[in-house]
Amino acid sequence: MSGNILEIENLQVHFPIHIGTVRAVDNVSLDLRQGEVMGLVGESGCGKSTMGFSILRLLRPPGMIAGGRIRYHGDDIATMTEKELLQIRGKRIAMIFQDPLTSLNPLFRIGDQFAETIQTHEKGVSKKEAYERAASMLNRLGIAPDRLYEYPHQMSGGMRQRIMIGIALVLNPDLLIADEPTTSLDVIVEAQFLDLLNELREQFNLTILLISHNIRIGCAHRCAGIDAG
Repeated sequence: MSGNILEIENLQVHFPIHIGTVRAVDNVSLDLRQGEVMGLVGESGCGKSTMGFSILRLLRPPGMIAGGRIRYHGDDIATMTEKELLQIRGKRIAMIFQDPLTSLNPLFRIGDQFAETIQTHEKGVSKKEAYERAASMLNRLGIAPDRLYEYPHQMSGGMRQRIMIGIALVLNPDLLIADEPTTSLDVIVEAQFLDLLNELREQFNLTILLISHNIRIGCAHRCAGIDAG
């Protein structure tokens, strides 16, 4: 074992369509160490998000991993069963997406969305206990715990993005994949969000794969580029 938390070797992701095969990711390799932040940078449409989804095997059909290896703590995710993947998704590897307003359920209070995440992965946890853990997480994010009883539309874009981070981290994963997390934020809130992400990395000893088309953001730490075409 090399000491890397994540190792991707010659990853190939294909989308077979009626006129041929789209090679969305073509022989990409990278490695990520514990506690490190890596920026995955490239222009829109070059396969960055596809690569992020591949790590958790969340590709939509007809997308498929056509070759290569994705090792998490030495175990090959590409060959895991669905049961094995359920032990990793969310609990050990978490992901946050571009637009939290579409990721959060508008019909449920924030606290219920925290509770659903916790109770799905940790059987026997009561709703009261889940809310207490959610309140503790909000405190760490600088959000008043009474916001647990509000709905996503009652919050600003920056606060919704913090909520998404909180839901992702409430199970204490060791790897966070952030897919264009600042796209919907203005420049000031973006800077605050990136500072928060770095603080959380130190608090949780978190490893982060930061996907962005913005080279300034993506290359703030160690950077890997993906070229389109």
